[in-house]
Amino acid sequence: MVKFLHPGITLLLLMLWQSTWHASWADTSIPPSYHWGRGISWPDADFNLGGYVNVSYQHPEKPANQLKLDELSLFLTWSPHHRIRFFSEIEVDDWLSTRQSDSFSHALRAERLYVDLLASETTTVRLGKFLTPIGRWNIIHAAPLIWTTTRPLVTDETLFSPHLNGIMLTQRFQLNEHNLDVSIYSDHSARLDIFDSSTTGFGSAFGGRVNFELSETSQIGLSFIDFNTEVSPNADRNDLLGVDFLWKKDSYEVSAEAIYRHASDSQGQEQGFYLQGIAPLAGHVFAIGRYEYLNGTHHFITTDTHVGVAGLAWRPFVPLVFKVEYRFGAQNEPIAPSGFFTSISMFF
Repeated sequence: MVKFLHPGITLLLLMLWQSTWHASWADTSIPPSYHWGRGISWPDADFNLGGYVNVSYQHPEKPANQLKLDELSLFLTWSPHHRIRFFSEIEVDDWLSTRQSDSFSHALRAERLYVDLLASETTTVRLGKFLTPIGRWNIIHAAPLIWTTTRPLVTDETLFSPHLNGIMLTQRFQLNEHNLDVSIYSDHSARLDIFDSSTTGFGSAFGGRVNFELSETSQIGLSFIDFNTEVSPNADRNDLLGVDFLWKKDSYEVSAEAIYRHASDSQGQEQGFYLQGIAPLAGHVFAIGRYEYLNGTHHFITTDTHVGVAGLAWRPFVPLVFKVEYRFGAQNEPIAPSGFFTSISMFF
């Protein structure tokens, strides 16, 4: 967590605000407007300001209950040129809680801060701080877009950092009218991540991701990353391989992710997966079921951990979702305690 908003971020936001303010009022053909769930837009300045909020209540069997403001995120997007797009996500994370509240300055951090350079319609270069492209859950990221309050164990930040700081090249190909996206990236968070003092971040890393569109309803992805951690830069490097799958049709959905992480020293290895299914019920209510498995020696217990999640999600409006679920399992208490979890998430 950062203890203050870095002066570079502040200066950048002020410059973007000033330029978009003058540009928007210099040409008033399309005035600024607000749309719920999509934020405030200045079309003439190619500027958008939005975000989301997530409030959760946890009632595990152990430890005590907790009501907290999980996330309050502010999105800022600016496109000064059709081939350049700036994006930032400034977030207040785990700020207010009935168990233990944090100071605002310590909870504030730059979740994402990057620029996309569109070299062509199919080639993009990304520079800055962005989400680690491993699997699907970590890329989707925003609470209103995911189905459950809790996240699968194989996507947890103790296995890999959710952020990269560096450069990524993405190229899209067409194979028999199906999209094939290939991304390669390099990270040096130990020197470049000046906005976050988290001890779970990468020291350095390189890797890639391939996502193939099997059909209009299904996709499959492969991910690989070689990394060391900022907290143990002299330890052996880790190799992590991931496979993921997504199928969606008529509001039904099946998704899965599997990972294998290995290091030659005492960090050992992890392996695990999750399988999740979504089925629509009446009145914008969806049933959710998920099974998870994890075994490893790095951050977790060495026995097999099994976790089940059963829940409901109600989406009365597109930007708003109410979630409730019960989590249970075997050998799961140290890392994913059983109990009830509920949350309210909304784009604004």
